[in-house]
Amino acid sequence: MQAGIRFENKHGLTSQFSYTWGHNISIVSNDLNGLSDPFNPRYDRGSDTSFDRRHIFNASYVYNLPFLLHSDNGFARNVVGGWTISGITTAESGVPLYVTYTGPDVVGLGGGFTNRPNKVASVSYPKTVSAWFSKSSYADPVAPWAGGPNQGFGDAGKDSALGPGIFNWNLSLFKTIRITENGPHIDLRFESFNTFNHTIFQNIDTNSHDGNFGAVTGDYGPRTLELAGKFVF
Repeated sequence: MQAGIRFENKHGLTSQFSYTWGHNISIVSNDLNGLSDPFNPRYDRGSDTSFDRRHIFNASYVYNLPFLLHSDNGFARNVVGGWTISGITTAESGVPLYVTYTGPDVVGLGGGFTNRPNKVASVSYPKTVSAWFSKSSYADPVAPWAGGPNQGFGDAGKDSALGPGIFNWNLSLFKTIRITENGPHIDLRFESFNTFNHTIFQNIDTNSHDGNFGAVTGDYGPRTLELAGKFVF
C-alpha cells in the first residue's frame, strides 16, 4: 500500500509526504541454492530478511525563509535574507533478522545447509549495544540421535527477530548572493547528514555461538557537515 501528499509553494513551502506499507513473504530472496534445509523448502518460508521492511515514511521539504526578503536595505535583503532550507526525513521499520545456529553439527549432513536455534520464549528487545534482542529466547537444537525433532533443525523461523529501523534527518541551508542583478553571484551551501547525530544501529550479530551473539556491530555513522561556496561569473 502506498499513499502520498504533495503541495507546492504554499507560503514559500513545497513539501511531499509518502508512506508505504508492505509485507514480503518468501522462501528465499534469490535462487533455491540458498535453502537452509535442502530437503524442506518450507523451512525457510517467512517474512523476507532482505526486503520485508514493513513501514517506510519519507518527508521532503523546501522552505524559502521569509526574513528580510522585502527589506529596503539592499545589503540586508541580499546577504541576510533570501535563505532557503531543505531536507529529507526518513523513518523506516527494521527488516527481519535471520538468527542462525553455529554450534556443533546436530544434523549430520556434512554441509550444504544452514541451521537455526530453537525459539524457547518470545523475543524482547533491550536495544542495547551488547544485546539488541533477548538472547535467552533461543536454545540449541537437539540432534535426532539424541531424540530431537525435525532432523536436528531448530524451530525458530527465519524471521523470528526484528532488526533496528532507521530514523534520520538530512538538512541543508543555501542561498545566492548577487553582486549585480544579472551578473556574477556567489552560491553558498551548508549541508548536514544525520543532522541531530542520532545513533542508528545496523549489523546485528545473529550467529548463536560466536561469542558476540545479539550484539550491535555497526551503525550508520555520526553527523556529517559539509560547507560549500562558489563564485559564478
